[in-house]
Amino acid sequence: MKVLEIQRFGGPEVMQLNDAPVPQPGLKQARIRVEAAGLNYSDIMIREGKYLDRMNPPLRLGREFCGVIDALGESPGPWTVGQRVVGTVPGGAMGEFVCAPTPALLPCPEGLSPEHGAAFLIAGLTAMHCIDDCTRVQAGETVLIHAAAGGVGTIAIQIAQARGAKVFGTASSEAKCRQIRELGAEAINYSEGDWVARLRDLTGGRGADVILESVGGDVFRRSFFEALADFGRMVVYGLSSGQMVQLASIDLLASNKTIGGYYLGSYFPRHLDRVALATGKLMQLLGEGKLKLIVGQTFPLTEAVAAFNLMQNRRNIGKVVIKP
Repeated sequence: MKVLEIQRFGGPEVMQLNDAPVPQPGLKQARIRVEAAGLNYSDIMIREGKYLDRMNPPLRLGREFCGVIDALGESPGPWTVGQRVVGTVPGGAMGEFVCAPTPALLPCPEGLSPEHGAAFLIAGLTAMHCIDDCTRVQAGETVLIHAAAGGVGTIAIQIAQARGAKVFGTASSEAKCRQIRELGAEAINYSEGDWVARLRDLTGGRGADVILESVGGDVFRRSFFEALADFGRMVVYGLSSGQMVQLASIDLLASNKTIGGYYLGSYFPRHLDRVALATGKLMQLLGEGKLKLIVGQTFPLTEAVAAFNLMQNRRNIGKVVIKP
């Protein structure tokens, strides 16, 4: 089978599409014939050696998949060969086959294509946890979402609106702003002016009650100190710029604001109850027609470098999907 691998950390040049034996499922595992793999910014950070959980090469890339169960190991639980499932693995989803623990599998929601199935889990859980668990968005509040046209952002917009919030989203181009507006949120194009000033104009000078921040650096600083309303809450769930920020305790003391962090990796396996709850909420929104999964671009596995570059250069709209 073909699988995307790295032998060392680095840029796009370190990725190789190699031949490997088809894996055999072990105890409480299933082998999945991968139909589509979701690309997440964490995949870029893993490739560069900057991911929160340090992993050492050689590594197989890809952590999110949609596919069909091809074989089962011992004690597989309720699963059967031929079922379409979605799931996450530490690596290897960007290949033709992958073995995954059966307790971590979920049935692919009915009516979703493989491409949309691969766009569902990681971005959906991140958005749901950030909105419901970390910031507890309430009806009537204002929510600012950075990178709002991406995989997490497009889902977070819809969840926040389902909670009754007024949503604003930042993006870098008119095409991305158009997508944000199509989802019913107010778009702020930060390439055309001061996004903080625009947000304050739109909120009568208050700023946002809640901010979802995934960039770091100056975006983090301005979000917390200038864009967040008094008594507001901000959750940090990414660091796409690679620029870390340190806050002094006096900064928090003087702010009357709350800041928290979110890392999906720590939810597995310690907080599977929260994963199950959030998954149920996502399934409910899908069933009610209140959640639309945006798949912007799909690439064959042979063009994985182009997919990674698209995301790293911030040109993607919605989810980027790779198909073996």
